[in-house]
Parts: sequence; structure tokens; C-alpha cells
Amino acid sequence: MRVKNVILVMSLLCISFMIAKAQSVQVKNSAFDVLYRGVKNPVSIVSCSNDGVPSISSGAKIYSGNVPGFDAQYVVEITDPDVKSVTISVGEVSTQFRVLNLPTPTIKIGEYWSGNEIPKSVFTNSTQLDAVIDDVNFPFKDVEYTVTQYSYMTEANGITSSHVVNGNKLTEELLKDIKKKRSGDNIMFIGIKVSTPAGPRNAPGFIVRLE
Repeated sequence: MRVKNVILVMSLLCISFMIAKAQSVQVKNSAFDVLYRGVKNPVSIVSCSNDGVPSISSGAKIYSGNVPGFDAQYVVEITDPDVKSVTISVGEVSTQFRVLNLPTPTIKIGEYWSGNEIPKSVFTNSTQLDAVIDDVNFPFKDVEYTVTQYSYMTEANGITSSHVVNGNKLTEELLKDIKKKRSGDNIMFIGIKVSTPAGPRNAPGFIVRLE
């Protein structure tokens, strides 16, 4: 992966902190001071003098290491799920970074997103709900989400009810119900829970209309 570094120049002591970004991602100024929960954040420290090892404020840890795909010699991990920002210090110079959650999960079935019209055959060919990151500005492309639970909405005799399923697979009972539906009918999944590297998250519902 081609990578370029985002450099925050501290002119007095010639120190900068760099967060590596994929070259295909547009770097925004507002993202220069961001660290994410649940991932190893690559951080480089460039100094024109020997100012000692870096230190970090409570709620995070910093150590020498490498994050695959990024050009940086330090790693920062957030250890406190509630911390909003952390400060990295080298000598007398400090730089503050905001701490953000990983992006909200987005649900797909096969290559289809919520709101799409979808052939009925997709449900038999792609028999699971997939949770993905739909954020082109997010720099970590190998972060994986997994659906752990969802509710499938059914309707019988004018009464709507939900069927809770653990895991991400579409059950045989669910597929039988979908086979009975007609073109124009809605398929609805709600209450979707997702596991992420930073802990469990809720995902938006997945609603599609049959072609």
C-alpha cells in the first residue's frame, strides 16, 4: 500500500508527529489530531535533538513498534474506553490528539446495501449479514466487524413480529419466509449487534425491497 505521512511541525524544537494515511485517502486538516479506539495507531516522532523517549497521558499507552502498511516507529493504543483526548510529550513539547470511536458499522447482504432493490435469489446465494466500514477517509483498511445478533421482521395476518437470531447467518426458517414474499415486499432486519476491535456496537437496520 502506498502511504504518505501527515506531519505536524513543531518549529521551536523541530518535532513533528505523523499519522500515516493511505495515499488514496484525502487527508483533511481536521483529521491530523485523531487517534482511534480499538486499533494500533501509527505515530512517528521526528526530533532535531535528543529529547528522550515520548510519554503519553492517562488513558493510552505508547511504545516502539510498527503498524503494517504504515511508516511510523511508535504505536499508540487507547486503554480507557471513555477518554476523549490524549497528549503525547517529548521533552518540553506536547501535542494533543482527539480520540474517536471506530466508524459506525454498515450492513450488507452480498453486494447490496440497505435501501436497494434486491433479487430474491441474493438471500440464498449470500446467506449472511456482513458488517463493513463504509468510510473512504478511514485509514485502517484491515479492521474487521462481525454481526453477532439481529432481528428479522415477519408479518402474518396483519401482525408484525420479530425473530431474534444469534450470529450473522440467515436461518432456514427465515429463508423459507423470504421465499414466500413477492416483488415489492420489504425485507427488514433490525436490532443488529456487531463485534468490533473496540467492543460491541449497534448497527443501523437493513431494509430492502424485493425486485
